Amino acid sequence: MFKKLIKDPGQRSIAFFLLKAVLVYIGWFIAYDFFIAPDGRADTFLNQIVAEHAAGILSIIGMEGSTAPGAAQTLIRINGVDMVGVGNPCNGMELFALYAGFIICFPGPWKHKLWYIPVGILAIHFINVLRAVALALIQLKSPEHLDFNHHYTFTIVVYAFIFLFWVIWANRFSVVFASRKKS
Repeated sequence: MFKKLIKDPGQRSIAFFLLKAVLVYIGWFIAYDFFIAPDGRADTFLNQIVAEHAAGILSIIGMEGSTAPGAAQTLIRINGVDMVGVGNPCNGMELFALYAGFIICFPGPWKHKLWYIPVGILAIHFINVLRAVALALIQLKSPEHLDFNHHYTFTIVVYAFIFLFWVIWANRFSVVFASRKKS
C-alpha cells in the first residue's frame, strides 16, 4: 500500500514509522485509560517503588529517608518530615510507554528490542528515582526552587535522556541507519 502511495523509500519509512507510532499511542491510551488507571495497582506499585528507592538513596547519602502513604501518592520523607510525593504523573509509567513505543515503532531487529526496551526502562526508572531524590533535597534545602525544578529542569533532563537512548538505538541497532552506513 505504501509503495503505491509514496514512491521514495525514505519517505515511506517515515510514513510507516508515524503510522505505527499513532497505532501504538492509541493502543497505550486505550490500555491505560480503560484498564490500567481504573485498576490502580500498577500506578500504586510504581509510586511506592520510586519513593522507596529514593528513600533508600537518601539513607545511603546520610539522610534519614523513609516513605509514608499519602492521598493518591507515596510521600518521601527526610528525618520524618514529608518532602515530596510520588503520584501517578511522576511515577514513570508514561515515560516507559513513550520510550518503549519509540523503540517498537522504529525499525530494528526484535532480538535487540527485547533487551534494549527493559534496559532502557530500568535506566529511566533510575533517572526518575534520582529526580525524586533531588526534589526531596531541594524541598529540604531550598523549597522556593522546588516548583521550577519539578516542572522544568527535571522534565528536560528526563526527556533528554529518553531522546539520547532513542538516538543510540537509531544509530546502533536500527535497520534504517545500519543500511545507510554500509552504502
